Amino acid sequence: MDFLKSVPGDDPIVVEGYFPASPERVFSAWTDPKAVMKWFGHGLNSLHSATIDLRPGGAWSFVRTKDAEKSVGFEGEYQEIAPGEKLVFSWAHVVFQADGAREATPYSRVEVTFTPTGKGTTVRVVHSAVRSEDARRGIGGGWQAAFNCLAEILAS
Repeated sequence: MDFLKSVPGDDPIVVEGYFPASPERVFSAWTDPKAVMKWFGHGLNSLHSATIDLRPGGAWSFVRTKDAEKSVGFEGEYQEIAPGEKLVFSWAHVVFQADGAREATPYSRVEVTFTPTGKGTTVRVVHSAVRSEDARRGIGGGWQAAFNCLAEILAS
């Protein structure tokens, strides 16, 4: 299924899809670390860890890979939370080296809306302020893959 609605490389990145579950269940899939671990990433169960402090100003962090040399993932801070309706958070790609060095992209902005649609929910992600076209292409592909995984998890 094609969830990417914006032209690859454009800003903002827009991803949208219908999921056969209530807005509350879909929102929970976005905000419960155990659920996020199942679907977020390029494949099912592709995260190493997920931490979520679900409150305005609360931090979130998803680690995709971790080995003796480095950890790679994403992090940000929640800016707005309306349960079952909306999430707004900052986003950065981060690399933590074993020696303590940290590299991160500038923060971008992600707005996720959950709209009741028939017996399910339409989820719309608008990911904006990503500075490079290459990064926008990569992030768009990542959201596409993650939405495919989310659809698989919510269908069961």
